Amino acid sequence: MKTFYIEKMDKHKFTMKKIKIEGDNFKINVSLEKEKNIKKIVNKLIKNEVTNVVLSKELYQNMSLINAINSSNIKIFDGRWLEKYLTIEILNYIINKKDIKKPEIEIAITTNEITDLVIELIRILSKQYKRLTIVTNHISKLRKIEKEIYDTDGILIVVSNNQKKSLAKAQIILNMDFNKEVLNNYQIYEEAIIINLEGNMKIESKRFNGININDYEIETGREEIIWRENMKKFRTKDLVESVLYMKDTFNNIRKKIIKNNISIKELYGINGPIKI
Repeated sequence: MKTFYIEKMDKHKFTMKKIKIEGDNFKINVSLEKEKNIKKIVNKLIKNEVTNVVLSKELYQNMSLINAINSSNIKIFDGRWLEKYLTIEILNYIINKKDIKKPEIEIAITTNEITDLVIELIRILSKQYKRLTIVTNHISKLRKIEKEIYDTDGILIVVSNNQKKSLAKAQIILNMDFNKEVLNNYQIYEEAIIINLEGNMKIESKRFNGININDYEIETGREEIIWRENMKKFRTKDLVESVLYMKDTFNNIRKKIIKNNISIKELYGINGPIKI
């Protein structure tokens, strides 16, 4: 796995090179309004056998570049992979900001892909919250874990796919992978807090007056994990994801998050930072 960190060159640093590679730093000094320049960048990445990239904040505004990189099967670290492992931190951030008690909260997880990560989250959250509902089309796949949690801890979780009832009382909804069309088919509690872990989402119900979270930023107590010469040019979550990204167990990744003292700095909705 080879990762490059892409940024635009500082204007005051004169150089004849339009594309400059220094270690894993990939600096560009070309107009991104021209399609041929974007092609040059992507071809350079391919030639250097790059599999992953981190884009600077400035470059994240350029959809033409993003689309061209994605079309080349090069992964852009955008914090989405990391976000699912930070679910507990996101929930704690919300709980602390709203000054509420976990046992008083009803929480729901919407998911169709029953992964090991989802199962581990179910195990953890079932012990912390008053009621946990799993909303999925694959109910039969969760019967075993449902029985295991009840037999081991005496905790009853609800597994359902009732569009009128499943999310009607959930105060916090962890949307793992439902798209906009699917989620908007459900009756959602008017004051719910929805955490979208796969990307931007808009709730179309006119009655919805809750909080719809689409993005986040983090901070870390051990900056050496992401130290770079131009660290401030990049989003912290992208830098951390590029370091932690690998095939590993849920528990091992969680240990690394805790070791590096990673916490939520801010949450974002469609219109920017959210005040909770």
